[in-house]
Amino acid sequence: MSVIYKIALTAVWFLFFSVILKTYRPEYLFLLRIVSVFLIFYFSTDYIAEFIESALALFSVFEIDSSHISLLFKIVGISVVTDFVSDTLKDNSESAMANTVITLSKFIILYLTLPVINGIIVFCLKLIE
Repeated sequence: MSVIYKIALTAVWFLFFSVILKTYRPEYLFLLRIVSVFLIFYFSTDYIAEFIESALALFSVFEIDSSHISLLFKIVGISVVTDFVSDTLKDNSESAMANTVITLSKFIILYLTLPVINGIIVFCLKLIE
């Protein structure tokens, strides 16, 4: 079965069970959300691994520094985790905490990119001289 069908089927089952749980046992809805998201990520791990391998091969062709590639994957990982956490918090009526998580993740990403920004500034200053 194709991965997209597994993901769609998992989402539909989640929707079905969430409607039932909202009525009878709303306290288990959060657990159902977490399990559903992990199942969807599990189904797509092979494709994520293939994407990372392809991206690494592409970057090696262009001789891009491996630290920049590592930084890129860290930023993507932070963004995905932040999106998941903030959406989960918003679903549970914790908008203030979700916004705090988003803001702090932006600062973390900015901190991680400081060496690259510094390199760009140094490069531009060398061009001006």
